[in-house]
Amino acid sequence: MIRFVFSSLLIFLLLVSCTSKETPKQTSQLTSKKVVLDDIEMLFGTIDKKQLYFDYPEWKTEEDFYQPDSATIEALKSVNGRYKVDIFLGTWCSDSEREVPHFFKIIQQANLQNKLSLQLYAVNRKLKLENDLTDRLKIERVPTFIFYQNDKEIGRIVETPNDLLEKDLLTILSKTK
Repeated sequence: MIRFVFSSLLIFLLLVSCTSKETPKQTSQLTSKKVVLDDIEMLFGTIDKKQLYFDYPEWKTEEDFYQPDSATIEALKSVNGRYKVDIFLGTWCSDSEREVPHFFKIIQQANLQNKLSLQLYAVNRKLKLENDLTDRLKIERVPTFIFYQNDKEIGRIVETPNDLLEKDLLTILSKTK
């Protein structure tokens, strides 16, 4: 009898746990996506900002310490339109380590997050990806920021800005309607 009650209780608990409508809270733990190519550790392929900063926290520090030109940030706040930006970077590249975090800081301070759709590509030291995208887009240096509006390229910032990154960004985004 005790065995029957115990077995019945066990079956009941199993059924209740299987039919529970609650789903366990899932935590999305990031893991390193670094690979070794040509004896150098790097990110490679399509990435996002979270992954970049997870694998290279010093890039986040670079963003935190950057102070964009306040007058240019104010001007960027009035930019209208929606844009796509493809960012080609090398996690092995000091120019990328400086300019990409600066770009993120500019976007945040100018409140452009909803106006710019970003896609990040981490290239190898030969500036290649697994597809021929870098060849088709003629990527010759990193970082390269390519700006599009209505699927048409409207400007690029290659390796280092002509002036300040935020001023070059304003120049590109201001010349379109």
